[in-house]
Amino acid sequence: MGEVEERLLDITSDDESEGIQDAKPKYNKSLDSYLMRFKWWIELSMYTFLSLGGQAGATLLGKVYYDQGGTSKWLVATLQTAGFPFLIPFLLLPSSKTPNQNTKITKNNSSNPPPPSLPLLASVYTFLGVLLAAGGVFYSVAIEYLSASTFSLLLSSQLAFTAILALFINAQRFTPYILNSVVLLAFSPLLLVIENDNGGSPEPAAGDGFMLGALFTVASAASLALLFSLTELAFEKMIGGAGVGSTMSETLKMTLWQCVVATAVTAAGLFWSGEWWGLKAEMEGYKQGVVSYFLNVVGTGVTCQAYYVGSIALTFKVSSLFSNVVIRLGTPVIPFLSVVFLGEEMSGLKMMALMLSLWGFASYIYQQYLDELKGDVDDDENQSIQDFNFSA
Repeated sequence: MGEVEERLLDITSDDESEGIQDAKPKYNKSLDSYLMRFKWWIELSMYTFLSLGGQAGATLLGKVYYDQGGTSKWLVATLQTAGFPFLIPFLLLPSSKTPNQNTKITKNNSSNPPPPSLPLLASVYTFLGVLLAAGGVFYSVAIEYLSASTFSLLLSSQLAFTAILALFINAQRFTPYILNSVVLLAFSPLLLVIENDNGGSPEPAAGDGFMLGALFTVASAASLALLFSLTELAFEKMIGGAGVGSTMSETLKMTLWQCVVATAVTAAGLFWSGEWWGLKAEMEGYKQGVVSYFLNVVGTGVTCQAYYVGSIALTFKVSSLFSNVVIRLGTPVIPFLSVVFLGEEMSGLKMMALMLSLWGFASYIYQQYLDELKGDVDDDENQSIQDFNFSA
């Protein structure tokens, strides 16, 4: 009897130890999954802050530039991308060279394609850079012919263009929460337009200049929407799926090379138009002085780079549609910041537009949360099936 009891005790202890060993990987897997999700949301918050902060900063500095005597449209277009040298030190920082996993919650690649060739990458970066330059030039020309209210209304069509392009180019899945987000963020600028019209802001005559400004504004919205959709496609098909590095590193590289090409195009326009030769007189005639002029130029370049890095990173992390949702969130946020930093008046319509935009943004974030929960359920079901097959 003693020997039988000892054998039973040994078998029981072995089973318990195996159970503990089986439990440890599951616990570690659960902890790792939680840490990865936490890191993902932290990065999402950081890139959202970069995109919104950069957009707001560049817009406010642009208002100061024109209010204090600045007039060069090509300089404004060039400054939108000329801050790319500030990204170079971040590219030189050491980073892990482990293969990159697709960080999007809702999209997974079963196999990685081969890394893209250098000529192919150069072609993609050049095309996207020219598209970025075109959007900047269209923007700088359009704002000359339209009032702020009409310009804001037409520019909000960028989100609608992105939704259509994301459906056909990126196979974007639309849910009620995403549709709610798109509708709220697309129409919240209408409140700002109503307020400006009630305030009696002058509207240019509906002549050739007005039509030209409207066409350039729509062209700017469409080109930037196409830029983000193609950027997402390039990352999924060539860069992110090939496992060529960390997402942050590839974000900086794509932003850098796009801005290099765009700056070359707009700088050529700055010299070709002859505006370059009038910059010295513009700087000397700046109301706040030469130092303020220089600080405004540098600050515009830095904030625009922060905006592009954040927007492209959000395209990598989530989708081009979400990146444009964040951009459109900045439409009512900027007037609110103008109240704080530029002393403008805060009205009820501005606050209502801000609340509607925050509601739309929260709707999209809630859809991301639901996708994450669904992904966790699917992982648990797959793990249960694997455990059942193993035990069988």
